[in-house]
Amino acid sequence: MTSPKVVIMNKYTPSYKNLNFIYDSKQKVYNSTMNMFDYYSDNKKKAFFMLDYFSGKIGKDKEMNIIFENGDYATKSEIEKRKVDYTKYIENSNIYKLVISFPENYLEENVDIKELEKVMAKDIVPQFLKKCGFQDMKKMSYQFSLHTNTDNLHFHLSFAEKCPNYLSYGKIQYRHNGELTQEELNFFKNEILHYIEKEKIFTPLLKETNQELESLKKYFNPKDKNFLV
Repeated sequence: MTSPKVVIMNKYTPSYKNLNFIYDSKQKVYNSTMNMFDYYSDNKKKAFFMLDYFSGKIGKDKEMNIIFENGDYATKSEIEKRKVDYTKYIENSNIYKLVISFPENYLEENVDIKELEKVMAKDIVPQFLKKCGFQDMKKMSYQFSLHTNTDNLHFHLSFAEKCPNYLSYGKIQYRHNGELTQEELNFFKNEILHYIEKEKIFTPLLKETNQELESLKKYFNPKDKNFLV
């Protein structure tokens, strides 16, 4: 079985204490961080779930196209609160940003996308952050968004440390390096692909088994004590 061609890219916005030639002022760091939330949560980029969009489930004052740690779509008010939180985090923490892009039709044909989003929020992303050296998930802030307005569906993920949470040479501190290693990026990609491939095999089998059980029930009366299954 050949692996699908999945592309993963990483960049970062430095903290106020880690400015570089691209982000050479605190204002540039601030603007980049605030724009990130607006870009992630843009409902026009969630064209795949058009019924949600037009029904108002995603949009207006309800759910936006961005998911927080609990696996739920955030509201506008929750996003605004998080922006305030990040004005504090960027004083010391880099903002790590990733894009993971999938081949055309790969997600739609192989997995329940909304279930994948929940698994990513509660399981895959925390495992990935631990792989990156971060210790306590309660001290991390992360969010992601699936953009479906192109042929290649892609996730945007970003995260930051709320307080020092990176283990380096036996000490807990902020992670200074904004570039993630290829090993770390591959781990994240492989965890997602592992889940999708597992679902691709397991879910049809489960549906088939349930259908067979429902079919068998037709032949038996549950009130009859003399039948065996």
